Order: sequence, then structure tokens, then C-alpha cells
Amino acid sequence: MIVCIGVIKNAADIIESMIRANALWTDRFVFYDNMSTDRTAEILSALCEEGFSIELLPDTEQGHRQKEKTLRLLHYVKEKYDPDFIMPLDDDEILIPADGSSFSGMRENILGLDPAMLYYINWRNYIPTEEDEAEEPCVPRRLHFCFDDEPEMTKKVLIPAALITEDFRIGDGNHFADGKGIRGRVLMEDLRIAHFPVRSPEQIASKAVVGWMNILSIPDRAEGLAYHWERMYGVVKNGRLPSVDLMQAMCTLYREKPNDEEHLNVINRPLQLPEQCFRLKYTSGNEICLFKNVCCAMEELAARYAELKKETGKDGI
Repeated sequence: MIVCIGVIKNAADIIESMIRANALWTDRFVFYDNMSTDRTAEILSALCEEGFSIELLPDTEQGHRQKEKTLRLLHYVKEKYDPDFIMPLDDDEILIPADGSSFSGMRENILGLDPAMLYYINWRNYIPTEEDEAEEPCVPRRLHFCFDDEPEMTKKVLIPAALITEDFRIGDGNHFADGKGIRGRVLMEDLRIAHFPVRSPEQIASKAVVGWMNILSIPDRAEGLAYHWERMYGVVKNGRLPSVDLMQAMCTLYREKPNDEEHLNVINRPLQLPEQCFRLKYTSGNEICLFKNVCCAMEELAARYAELKKETGKDGI
């Protein structure tokens, strides 16, 4: 069995595509929903009724402590489902064959991997362009262009469940992991993670503002945590919704070396998914409401601040 896990938030514009595409190779999804204020939970519920195996767990912690939450999910899934492999993915990621070939045999190939090794998979970052069909609600169908492969690329981990012991640790963003049981590390050249971090002006503005507020609410946050959100937040704070050029610049922040201009190439490489993955039943073209998401996040922060003052006996004057 393969189980896909993740911490999700305000992903109504892409979560249906993510489920339909990743269901081609995984058996089950288990997510923490970090207080989404859009239709993410509603869409997931509809997909469950359709027959997809999805378990949605509530996550009411304001701070974005992704690695701690992912580690809890890893142990939870191992104990409850006894899987062979666990793939941590964000709500904007789809695991695909690197060469765009058929998904046939992909699940079987994963299940045949050595359970004592830790596996790494390169990101393939998709970007918005002027050529996108703005009215197309299916993100993988709308965004055709991505950054080409580079000598050094951001990676994420695929984890054999046998490695998840008490000493197992996973890093922020699921980009690395460590544990005494890991016999070696393998880069899976035949796979990529199609990543859609910037999908529309409203979506990235919502993600930047709400995300960075959550990061700021962590009192012991590590230096440099989610620096790309901080930089995107600064852009949104000082102007209007980002243009296509600005969104493309934001996408470069997800590269392993954002300032490496020599290897920065954009290519036309649309996802080769079965047609049923593109047929969305529950997603509309205007799922992201920036104003609502930001207001809800500020209300939650204000309520928690008031509760903290009550608990400490300080009125802030």
C-alpha cells in the first residue's frame, strides 16, 4: 500500500486535480486541513463520496509547523494503515513520470523499491504565462510552461514505512529526512513532482499574506523559515495583485538556486495525464477569495491574541 499525506490549506482551486492525478499511483490520502476558509474541505468530501479514499484530519494550530505535523502524520499512517511507502506531498504537487510517459506500472515500481533506502524526487516547477487560458479551472491543463531541469534541483522525499521509527526526522517542506535505519539515499531520476505554487494573482496573494502571518505567529520559528513567503508577502503588501511577470519571478523562489540565471530556462511541457484527471466535477474557476481568506486569518489571530492576554493577565496597555 502507498499512502499520500500532507498539510493543506485553502487549496480549493487545485485540490481536485491533485487527488485525481495522484490517485493514479497511490491507494489513500491522509491530510491535515489547517483551517481552510475556502471550499477545500467541501471538495474533498465530494471526492470521498465519489469513491476516493481520503481521510481529513482537523488542524487548528495557527503556526505553520509543517515538519512537526508531517512527522505526526507519518507515525499515524504507519500505525493505522501499515503501508509500504508514504509520500508526503503538498496540495499543489502531483507525482509524475519524468519523461511524460504512461503512469502504467508506476505504482508497482514504487512498491518494488528497497525498503531500507530513502528516496528523493526532483521538483518540476510550473509557472503562469500570458499564453494560459485564464478561464480554464483545471490548473494542470491551464499551466503548460515550467522551468527546465537544472544541475541542482529542489527535492522531496519518498519514504518506506519501515524507516519510520522513533528516531526518524523530516525537514521543513519534506525536502530531506534522517534516521538511523536509512541504509542509503537514492535519487529517482524517472520521476518528477509537478509543482504548481503560483496559479493566479488571487491565489498567490492569499497564500503569501495568510502564510506569512502564520509564520510570524510562531514564537520559536527558525531563521529563514519560509523565506519565499516573506518575499512574496512583501510584494503583495506594497502594491496591487501581482502581474504575470511578477508571478513568474515569485516562481523562481522555489528553485534550489533562485539567483542562478545561467540555468534558468522555461519550456513548454504540459502534463500528460489521462483525460479523466482533467475533468473536474466540483471545482469552479473562481475558487480563491483573497479578501475572505485574509479576513478569516486575521480574525483567528486576533481571537488567539485576546485569549493569550486573558491567560497571562496582560491587557497590552
